[in-house]
Parts: sequence; C-alpha cells; structure tokens
Amino acid sequence: MTENTTSEYRLNLGGPTMALHCTPPAFAPALAQWFNRPSDEAAAHINLQFELIAHDDTLDLPNTLLKTKTLGPGGTFDIANGLISGHFDRQNGQGHIRAKGALTRGLLMRVMEQIFYQAFHSAQQAAGSDVFMIHSSAVIAKGSGFLFVGPSEAGKTTAALNSSAHHVLGDEMNLVLPKPAGTMIAGTPFNGTFKTKSPGTAPLRAVFLLKQGPQHRILPIDPAEAAGFLAAEIVPPVGLDQVPDSGTLPIMVEQAARLLETVPVYQLELLPDPGFWAVIDKHFDLGLD
Repeated sequence: MTENTTSEYRLNLGGPTMALHCTPPAFAPALAQWFNRPSDEAAAHINLQFELIAHDDTLDLPNTLLKTKTLGPGGTFDIANGLISGHFDRQNGQGHIRAKGALTRGLLMRVMEQIFYQAFHSAQQAAGSDVFMIHSSAVIAKGSGFLFVGPSEAGKTTAALNSSAHHVLGDEMNLVLPKPAGTMIAGTPFNGTFKTKSPGTAPLRAVFLLKQGPQHRILPIDPAEAAGFLAAEIVPPVGLDQVPDSGTLPIMVEQAARLLETVPVYQLELLPDPGFWAVIDKHFDLGLD
C-alpha cells in the first residue's frame, strides 16, 4: 500500500478506494477541505497521478463530461478537447489525470467531481464490488436508511434540507451497497457546497421517487415505471478507460431491477417543508415522536 503523504488524497467510496497523488501537492488538502473528509486509510484499488495544468484559454464546459469523452490507444482519454485528459491502465490500476486548473475555482469543482465518478467506477471494477452510485438524497432516521431519488429540481436538496432532525448522508450522490444480509446505503462527499451532511451507513428501508405535489403523501408505483425512473438516476458505470456503449444501459437497468427486488419503492409527493416525515413515520411506524 502506498503511504499517505501530504500530496496524496485517498477517497474511499463504499469500499472501492482511489489514491490521488496530487500536483501541486496543495491540491490534496484542498480536496479534503472541499469534501469535508480527511484522506482515508484504506488500501487503494487504483493509484492516480492527478495534475492540475496551467492554461490561458477560456473553459468550454460540456453539460456532462461523458458526452465529449473520446478514447485513444493505451487507455488514453480526452474530455472536451483537453479540459481533462490522461490515461489509465486497468491491468495495474495505475493512471494519470491532467485537469485544467480553473476547474478548482468555486462551483467549477462540481464539474471536476465528474472525473471522480469515473475514477470510482475504475476502482469499483478493480475491487470486484457491486456498489453503485445514484443521484439521490439519503437520510438515516431511527437507524433506517431512506433514499429520495429524482432528476434535477425534483426535490432532492429540499428533502435533505428538511431532514435536519435526522442524519443526512447527502443531497446529491449516494451509494447503494448490495449485501447478502440486505441492501445498505452510504453517503459520498460529492457536492462539497452542501455542508449539512455527514458520513454514515445504514440498512436501506425504502426508496422514494420524488414528485412535487399539493400535499405530502406516499403512493404506490408500477414496477416497470419505477425501474425506468431508477435506472435513469443511476450513474453510468463508466471507468476512466471507458465510454458509454451498448452495454452501459443494461447494467443500469439490472442495478435498478435488483434494487426493486430487495427494497420497497414508492412515489413520494412532497411540499418544501419537513411534513413528509410524519407521513413516512406513519407508514413505517418509526416512532419519530
């Protein structure tokens, strides 16, 4: 295992772990500050040289990094004409990422986070793990984990902000960990602007597919509709040396179907206030009062 140094930041995401060896070295503590999480001590499944490069051009930002990603020989990749580039050798788990330095400024770190999603999938594949990431809010209440899933503006952050009485894992990106004894959820440090979260893990009690409505209520949902909804919010399982292909969506659909088989899924209509917890409490008899 590579020893931790001041230039290394190690990120453990539900088991799969990446070691980022940073140039300049100051980027390692900057990552710890952004994620509000110290460097982890777990053994790294992949090791990446992560280099911030100077530039004088204006950034041309794509909506998502995957849409402009191209592959070259030897595991090389390029995103948005040099915005981020590098290579990854999956045989030895070693790689090099070069990112334009302006991506570290303010909210542009939210764009930078997307390359860590890809690094996570490379680490997950190296670890042989079936953990996956899903766009969601995640909350632990009375020891039970709840996922609030939906596209942008569906209410994920609203649900997280109105869950301050409980343990909020995150408002943007969380982990689903299939286990023999039952499905677990865990938070991630992604979306470093949302500070009202803390790490944790819990058994997953239910998944709620979010919809803004005139009142707080839990509704049944057709399994086929739920599967499509969930699959659309699972992060594509694309590693550093990969691009989306014909096999990507079937994996996401399979992950969604497996989740539906193990955990109850409902539609949750909600208003922008904490009242939905009374509905959840009544439905699951949590004893929150």
